[in-house]
Amino acid sequence: MANLRLENVTHKYTEEVTAVSDVDWSIPDGTAAGLLGPSGCGKTTLMKIIAGLLKQTEGKVYFDDQEMSELTTQERNLCMVFQFPVVYTNMTIGGNMRFPLRNMGYPEGEIERKVREAAEVLGMTDILDKSGRGLGPGDKQLVSLGRAIVRDSPNVILLDEPLTDVEPERRLELRRTLKVVQREMKSTMVYVTHDQTEALTFSDKIAIMRGGRLLQYASKDELFYNPAEPFVGTFIGSPGMNFFDCSMSEGGLDSGEFTLKISEKVRAVLEEHDTKFTVGVRPELTEISATKRGDWIPFRCDMVEFQGNLDVFSLMKGEIQIMVSAPIGKFEVSKGDEVWIRFPAEHTRIYGRNGKLLI
Repeated sequence: MANLRLENVTHKYTEEVTAVSDVDWSIPDGTAAGLLGPSGCGKTTLMKIIAGLLKQTEGKVYFDDQEMSELTTQERNLCMVFQFPVVYTNMTIGGNMRFPLRNMGYPEGEIERKVREAAEVLGMTDILDKSGRGLGPGDKQLVSLGRAIVRDSPNVILLDEPLTDVEPERRLELRRTLKVVQREMKSTMVYVTHDQTEALTFSDKIAIMRGGRLLQYASKDELFYNPAEPFVGTFIGSPGMNFFDCSMSEGGLDSGEFTLKISEKVRAVLEEHDTKFTVGVRPELTEISATKRGDWIPFRCDMVEFQGNLDVFSLMKGEIQIMVSAPIGKFEVSKGDEVWIRFPAEHTRIYGRNGKLLI
C-alpha cells in the first residue's frame, strides 16, 4: 500500500474546458478516502489521472515519494473497480479471480491460496464454482472486487461509482463488505461517488469536489459542523445547511428581515474582511419553539415534511426560507402557523463574499 499525494494537478481537455483545477490532495497509507461531488465535477477525470489512464496537463502524482506521471497503469500497481464491472462469462467466479494471477505468472498453489483468502473476506467461498454467466449486478461487482483484492498489496484501490448499478436491496450489504475489505487489508482506497450516504458510510475522510476544484478534505464531523464553503454545507446533510445573506450593521448582521446579534469579538474579525457575508446554520442545530420566546425570530411555517424519525419544517420570513428539523411529534406545528427561531451562536457559521469560512 502507499501514501497517495497529488500536487497542483490540473487537466484541460481544451483551452476552454478545464476538468480538474489545481488539486492538492494527500491520502495517508491505509486510509479509506471518499471523493464526493455532483456529476460532471471532475471526479472521474481525477481517478483516471491517478490510475495513469490520463496524463494531467499540470502537476504531479506521487505514490509514497515516487513520482508516477510517466509510469503506465500497470507500473503503478493499482486496481480499479468500475461502475459497470466486466465478468468473463466463459469462466467460473473462481476462474475470474484466478485470471489476473495466472497472467502474472503465479504458481497454481499460490493462486488457489490467494483466491480462497479473498473469497473468505468477501463471503464468496460457496459460489467460487458458480458460472460467471447470468450474474446480477451485485454479484458481478463482488467478482470485480475479488479480482482487485486477490493481487499482492496494490498501492491504491480505486472504486469509481461501484454501487450505482447494483440492486437497491444489495447496496447496504456491499457497502459493508467494502468497509470490511478495507479494514482487513489496511489498504489505501479511494471511493468515488455522487451519493453522500455511500461516501459517509465507507470513508474515514471525504474530499468534496465541485467544478473541477477540491473544496475540502476532512472528517465527517468537520464537513458537517465546519464546511469550508457554502456548497459543502449544502451538499452534506439532508436537508442541507441553511444559508442567507447579511450586511454588517450597528445591531449586528442585518438580513433585511431580521438582525443577528454578534459579539464584539466576532464583529472585529468580520470587519477585517468585508461588510457583506453569508450566514449558515444546520437545520438540526437551529432551535425552534411553537410559542413566543424572548428575542427569538418569528417565522411562518410553509410546509411540514416527514423524514423517518424527524419532522422537517420549511419556514419563511419575507424572502428568506430556512429548514428546521426536530424529533417527530415534538412540536404541533402545521402549515400557516407562526413559530419562533433561534440561531445558536456556537453553531452559526459566517462566510465571506468569496465563499470562504470566516467564523
